Amino acid sequence: MKEIPPTVNQPNKEEDNSHNGNPPPLTEAKKLIASELFHACDPELFDFETTDEIKPIASPLGLDRAIEAIKLGIGIPSSGFNIYVMGSTGLGKHAMTQQLLAEHDDKGKAIFDWCYVNNFREPSKPVALQLPAGMGKRLRHKIKQLIEELRNTIPSQLQSEDFTRRTDQLQNELNAKEIAAFQSIEKKANKQGCVLKKSKTGYLIQPEKDGKIITKSEFTVLPVKEQKAIDKSIEELRRLLVNLLNQVPLWDQEMRGKKEQLEREFVGITLDYLTGHLPEDMLAVKAINDYISSLKEHVLDNIKLFSGTLETEVEVYSGHKLTFDPFTAYEINIIVDNSKAERTPVIYEDNPSYLNLVGSIEHRGEFGTFVTNFTLIKPGAFHRANGGYLLIDIIQLLNKPFVWDVFKRTLLSKELRIQPLEQFLSINTIASLEPEIIPLDVKVILMGDRMMYYLLKHYDPDFAQLFKVQADCSEEINRDPQSCQLFSQFIKSLQTEENTRPLDRTAVAKVIEYSARQMEDGEKLSLHRGNLRSLLLEANYWAEQQNHNQIDAQAVQQAIKARQYRTGYLKELITENIHRGISVIETSGKKVGQVNGLSVVSVDETMFGRPCRITATVHLGQGKVINIEREVDLSGPSHSKGVMILTAFLRERYEQILPLSFSATLTFEQSYGMIDGDSASAAELCALLSAIAQIPLKQNISLTGAIDQHGNIEAIGGVNEKIEGFFEICNASGLTGDQGVIIPKTNLVHLMVDEEIRQAVAEDRFHIWAVDHIEQVIKLLTGLEIGEPDSKQRYPLNSINGAIASRIKTMNKAHKQFLNESKPADKRGKQSQ
Repeated sequence: MKEIPPTVNQPNKEEDNSHNGNPPPLTEAKKLIASELFHACDPELFDFETTDEIKPIASPLGLDRAIEAIKLGIGIPSSGFNIYVMGSTGLGKHAMTQQLLAEHDDKGKAIFDWCYVNNFREPSKPVALQLPAGMGKRLRHKIKQLIEELRNTIPSQLQSEDFTRRTDQLQNELNAKEIAAFQSIEKKANKQGCVLKKSKTGYLIQPEKDGKIITKSEFTVLPVKEQKAIDKSIEELRRLLVNLLNQVPLWDQEMRGKKEQLEREFVGITLDYLTGHLPEDMLAVKAINDYISSLKEHVLDNIKLFSGTLETEVEVYSGHKLTFDPFTAYEINIIVDNSKAERTPVIYEDNPSYLNLVGSIEHRGEFGTFVTNFTLIKPGAFHRANGGYLLIDIIQLLNKPFVWDVFKRTLLSKELRIQPLEQFLSINTIASLEPEIIPLDVKVILMGDRMMYYLLKHYDPDFAQLFKVQADCSEEINRDPQSCQLFSQFIKSLQTEENTRPLDRTAVAKVIEYSARQMEDGEKLSLHRGNLRSLLLEANYWAEQQNHNQIDAQAVQQAIKARQYRTGYLKELITENIHRGISVIETSGKKVGQVNGLSVVSVDETMFGRPCRITATVHLGQGKVINIEREVDLSGPSHSKGVMILTAFLRERYEQILPLSFSATLTFEQSYGMIDGDSASAAELCALLSAIAQIPLKQNISLTGAIDQHGNIEAIGGVNEKIEGFFEICNASGLTGDQGVIIPKTNLVHLMVDEEIRQAVAEDRFHIWAVDHIEQVIKLLTGLEIGEPDSKQRYPLNSINGAIASRIKTMNKAHKQFLNESKPADKRGKQSQ
């Protein structure tokens, strides 16, 4: 590795910029040279020719803090130590987290299959089985084999010679019993002179004499005593016959019970044999043993189903075949299959809707209605991640209706409940199931930005209890020779992932410069994988167009320029309006109360500078500075604060002896949208001082910078875009050699301006000054000294302060005269007396 000193400007040890709130001793503004406008990366820093000679970086670059937090979170199994990985989009949060989870060893933590099976006692409440990984498929296969064997074996068993003999024996016993009972009644009838006959409609008891049936006419002529005796006998026999006929159905029922018991005995032997030959490791699982016991009872209670008589009975009575498979009751619904899993599951759910998260119970139409069963239970992400890790994007989670509450409830209760959304919302719904609750053991990792994390922590008290680990991903790393070497390995990782051409060291240096520009800081490097990946792919395209085997600096630069061109339409429209004079920006001459400020327009991922004309007016009043943008609700809080700060500076500097007897207005001309930020407060103060002193400001110089109450110039954002925005306006109309931009000195470390501007500065056609106090700014804009007070607090007349003090005195006198003239005559008379 070649050690090359950093290109960042170091502050002069003898220079002290701290003024402790007092105006600094006036020094000249620092005029920058071309080398100070760009923090270049020297390709000689790298000891390789192309990235093919180096290895990809082993661990995520610059994310040590987040890595330690994630390791802590996944290492603590206790509840509540879920993880929130925070950082902006494109930072590589997902890739980093997936890599750490892949490297994490759960020390032999067991993983399981989860199945739902029929609850034979309460079909509406399916039973959940927790099985060792891979056993779900085996159990389903074995149960399917078992049912098929029962369907083949039971009919043949029930038609076997032994079973037929046993059933015939039972039937013969019943027949003999019935015959004996009827014979006993018949014998008794014969003794009492009656005969028992069977007819088409039942049994008849008739009196008999001398072997002949007594007719009705013969019966009527019998003595009354004999008639009564015959009636009594017939009634007694009838009662016996009725009792016998009532007993026959009971004997039949008893016989059916004996036959069913015989069937259960024969089928039970087969069941015990077949289930006893299931694998020992299956039978060792209590949940499977309980299920097999319930299954055996159900089979014995539904022998007709296996003998084929059930389907025959349905066809006979309804005239239709079964439209459903009655053997569905014996299926195994595997909702989580970890047969091929080698470690604890890691599930990323990119669409965490209610159904996708906690599962669902589907329905199907049958005979004009909706029906369901346990085989229609579908798993959710929580089921698939149970025992492992679940990754979710927080925005996707919060975007889905009704999900956040059930998400929290599931984590707090550690229970997985599958219930229809209508039931969760207490809305009337169709009949559904109540699957058995599954215990939940999962580590949830949410991905999102910082703002969402702090909002949830502030507004949702449960969030802090559930997500105790905050993994904050750094957006950048410090830029030094060692980090540049690591960054080249980071680029190699992206090249490998996207399978692009190798980058030579000039291309690597150009990518590093691009990364620093993205950070708006020459001493920092951006870690946004998304932006860098896109740049590499586009540079690879341009290298391919030029038939190059490597990506060089030219290809990278062409990719950057092409991206700027694609997104530069709005910028061109604004610039064109300025060139056509529609938006008025003057780049020459002098104006009182007018200055060119610099703003930044940010649209989507595009950011560019836009010069803006700031004007100020002064009139008699009571020292109030009116921010016109604020009056019409176009001023953001930061911009309004900046106006208040410059007002405080005015009062502190010029209202020590005399009150400010004037009021002023400030505005951004031709601005019709919201304005925020305090980077224009220095420009606004200069416009205001010019309006008070009636001293014109140079329009060929634009400025940016925030200001504090003591006049110190503070750093602002978008300094590169602001410089380039004003340069483009000046360059389009022709550089005059006296145009330039004033920036805060504290922004020197951020400078990464375009090469065209550096060339113009080197040729003295454009200028950039760095300042640290408003007095340096006003001197550059007016060419006059600020003016120091003498022992009597009087300023030189040819100074800025002298002109301001003179104007304040004049306006004070005018204000007093106005007040005197506006008082009633009687009050003026009393005062004169």
